[in-house]
Amino acid sequence: MSYVSRAPLYEQWHPGGFLVSQPRGHRHIDRVLISGGAKVYPGTVMGQQTTGATAVAAALGTNTGNGTFGTITPVSVPTQIGAYSVVFTSATAFTVTAPSGATATGSTGVAFSALGIGFTITAGGTAFVAGDSFTITTTAVVGKPTAAAGAGGTNTGNGTCSAVTTNGYAPVVGVYAVEFDDATHFIVSAPNGQEIGHGTTGVAFSAGGLGFTITAGGTAFVPGDSFTVTVSAGAGKWVPCTAMAVDGSQNAAGICFGLSDASLNDVYGAMVVRSCEVNKSELVWDSSMNAASQAAALVLLQAQGIIAR
Repeated sequence: MSYVSRAPLYEQWHPGGFLVSQPRGHRHIDRVLISGGAKVYPGTVMGQQTTGATAVAAALGTNTGNGTFGTITPVSVPTQIGAYSVVFTSATAFTVTAPSGATATGSTGVAFSALGIGFTITAGGTAFVAGDSFTITTTAVVGKPTAAAGAGGTNTGNGTCSAVTTNGYAPVVGVYAVEFDDATHFIVSAPNGQEIGHGTTGVAFSAGGLGFTITAGGTAFVPGDSFTVTVSAGAGKWVPCTAMAVDGSQNAAGICFGLSDASLNDVYGAMVVRSCEVNKSELVWDSSMNAASQAAALVLLQAQGIIAR
């Protein structure tokens, strides 16, 4: 008997093909608005745009002081909590990897600012070699995370890393309160009422995901004068989860059930958001999501009851 070769058959992506088990009915699926300017295939891991790019301040009532609120800058690239690794690839070049797995490159003697942190590594008398490293550990504290750098091991190079600055947390959707306790000092509280920092007129404030400066006017503020800062709720649309997004879609929140063609305009589609098991090998990821990013995304999905097998 002769063997006749056959072309292999490839299963195409089809709606819900990634599901292993699901509850009866449609409890695990929501109807959502999908965006992104591209075709979204079944099994694509998605995030939701929950945070707006702007924040607006307004006086709460009639203030005695007539000082003004400057432009508000929401944190666009939040600091991640955990350990960043800084690994040299040559005597002067290094790669920084964030806890999420996202990466950026830098050079000695040049200020590095990316992935939510900032620092400068200064070369010493003995040059760095490939494999030399530092670890930057960020710690969650109220208002704004802190960071500290240390050698990742026994380095050949004896250069040093400066103090590390942090961008801060992502802003929280809702209304922040800014209340003066005397003519020049104020307290800022998050939408949940938690105090996140103290500020002074004429000095840049940065905490809780916001940055701004209040300038004193001709009439001084008095205790009780106050402002609100409203952070917009975002578009609420669903797009493929990407590691470097800052609008909320960097957090995995669901899996696209079927093919949704959003290449020309936004479309409504079905999103798996809870209570099911999925085949991990059939999930579709944005190219920015490396192994570490994917692992972090699966943890977020599991918290919603979406279990990857």
